[in-house]
Amino acid sequence: MLINFTKMNSQGNNFMLVDLVKEKLILSEDDIHKIIQKSEDNFDQLLLINFKFNSNSIYCQIYNSDGSKAYQCGNGLRAIMLYLNEKYNYSKIVVDIENVKYSVTINDQKEITASMGESRSFRLIDNNVHYQNSLERQNILIDSIKKSVGFYLIDLGNKHCVIVDQFDNYEKSIITNFFDNYYSNLLNLEFVDNPKDLFDFNCGHFTINVYEAGAGWTKSCGSGATAVASLFYEIHGAQVCDKLIFIKQKGGELTVKKKNKNLLLIGPSTIEFEGKLNV
Repeated sequence: MLINFTKMNSQGNNFMLVDLVKEKLILSEDDIHKIIQKSEDNFDQLLLINFKFNSNSIYCQIYNSDGSKAYQCGNGLRAIMLYLNEKYNYSKIVVDIENVKYSVTINDQKEITASMGESRSFRLIDNNVHYQNSLERQNILIDSIKKSVGFYLIDLGNKHCVIVDQFDNYEKSIITNFFDNYYSNLLNLEFVDNPKDLFDFNCGHFTINVYEAGAGWTKSCGSGATAVASLFYEIHGAQVCDKLIFIKQKGGELTVKKKNKNLLLIGPSTIEFEGKLNV
């Protein structure tokens, strides 16, 4: 079976997008894993989109490069918007990922805004998710570095762990291995370069490094950027509700703003090339 795909890039976050409508395909789970295994192109996520013409409702399945499913992707939402804009002249869509809907728009300057919804805080108790009303700093001792790691857990459709203590690269490697093993690859980890700035309401620019569940270290993570901004908004409340937050990663800078309780992620995406894959 020959499958056409579009290689896309959202600031270093790489995607393979398969248009199931154009390809007239119904893929089994086995087919999907063959696509992932046989792909020679480096990618973080596989995006499978399905829709009806003349409807702005888009259905999307997301798979990480290790074959696991993902349940949200801010950079992926922007890639889907750009693809549909370039191929079908869409300017506004609603993307359904596992029955959760995200609205996305693109303007004439190709600036793409993805509505990421409202964040929720949670705890992990015996590896079970327990949602709670307010954000709460959590700590865990990692024996191999003899340090306590402070973090906040934030759900944006996928689950994030924003780490608010400073660590060097060696320690970050140990921490990511610990969380992968302990939480079974459940959490995206966000390391903020100067985490103390999160507690200063005058700040609005942050640099982060993200380790994505199922994909590893990435040059850009849209939901990770949104999680960090969400934490800042939650810490400072009404005094920063209108503040634009700028999140720099290795792939570039994303902007987050809050409209009522809804978090908006703003940034670009690009189409790199069209390819074919024999599976």
